[in-house]
Amino acid sequence: MKAARFLAPWTLALGDVPDPAAPGPGEVLVRVRATGICGTDVGILSGAYAAQAGVVLGHESTGDVVAIGAGVRSVAVGDRIVIDPTFHCGFCRMCRTNRQNHCERKHGTEAGVSRDGTFAELYACDERFVHRLPDGLSYEAGALTEPLGCALTGVARLELHLGHRVAVVGAGPLGVLYAHALASRGVRGHLVERSDARRRLAADVLPAGWCVAASLDEAAAAFAPDPTPLDVAVDTTSVMIGPLMALMARGGQVLAIGLRPHAVEIDAGALADRSLAVLGSIDTLENTFAQALALLASGAVPAEALITHRLPLARLPEAVALLGCDIADRRLAPPGAALKVMIDPSAGEGAR
Repeated sequence: MKAARFLAPWTLALGDVPDPAAPGPGEVLVRVRATGICGTDVGILSGAYAAQAGVVLGHESTGDVVAIGAGVRSVAVGDRIVIDPTFHCGFCRMCRTNRQNHCERKHGTEAGVSRDGTFAELYACDERFVHRLPDGLSYEAGALTEPLGCALTGVARLELHLGHRVAVVGAGPLGVLYAHALASRGVRGHLVERSDARRRLAADVLPAGWCVAASLDEAAAAFAPDPTPLDVAVDTTSVMIGPLMALMARGGQVLAIGLRPHAVEIDAGALADRSLAVLGSIDTLENTFAQALALLASGAVPAEALITHRLPLARLPEAVALLGCDIADRRLAPPGAALKVMIDPSAGEGAR
C-alpha cells in the first residue's frame, strides 16, 4: 500500500509499505478515506516534536471497514467509521481516573507518532477505537472529530461563566475549533491572529458572538480602560503565555495547548496573589471524542467550511507547504490561505 513515512526532520518518504496483517480477534482493518494534517504533523516534520523514525504519520481520520477479526460486533465490513487515535488501556491508574489521554501504556501506541498512523491506504486498530460515522457527515467533516475532541477536553478543564472575557490565540484549525468548543458552553470571545489571510478565513467560520482581532492589544482594547481584562485565555501557539499573563484578571485561567517547547518565567508570588491558574491539555478522552462526533453530526460546527483544501497522498509535501512547512527548503513560514487541509490516501494524484 501507499503511505507517507517520517524518516527524520525535513525528510518524508512517500512510497509502498507492506499492508497491515489480517485483523486478529477484536481488530478492525480500515481503508482510510480522509486524514487531516495536524499541527503535530508539522511539528514532527520540522523537528519540533519527537516521533519514531520510519513511522507512518497521520492520526485525524475516517474510512471504511474492509475486514474484521473474530469477536468484533460494533462494526461490520462496509461501515463508514471515524478513528479515535488516542490509545488507552482502560485499566491503569490514569485511565481509571478519567485521564485516558495520559494512559500509562501510551508509549509506543500513539498513531502517527510512535506507531504507524493514517497517511496510508490501510490502517489496523482495536475495535474499541472506531466509531460509526453518522449518516450525512462526510469523511472529511468526520475527520475533524479528533481535533474538536481535543478542544472539548481542554475546555472541560476550565471553570467557565457566561460573563467571562475570553481570548483564543491562533486562528489555525484548532483555534477555530476551540472557539466552537467554548461556544458550545455559551461563552463568547475574541480569536486573535496576526495573519491577514487566516483572519479572513476564520471570520467566516466562527460561532455567533465571536470576533477576530489582529493582536492581543486589539482584543484587550475592546475592554478599555481595564488593564487586565481577560478571564480565560487559550494559547494554541506555545509562545504567548507571557504576554497573556499580563492581561489576566484576578482569578483568570490560561490554557496552554501548543506542543512546541518554549520556556516562560512565571512570578509565583503574583500567581498566588492574583489567584491565577495555568493549565495544559492534550488529546481526547472517551467522552470528549464522543461529544465531538455528536457536535459535528448536529451541524453546530461548520465542518465543511473549515476544510479549505483536499489533496491526495502523493501531494502531501505540497499540502504541508500550504500550512507553512516547506520540506524542500527546510523552513517554516507563516501559513498561507489555508485552514484545514485534508489528505485522501485512496485518491489519485489530482486534487478533488
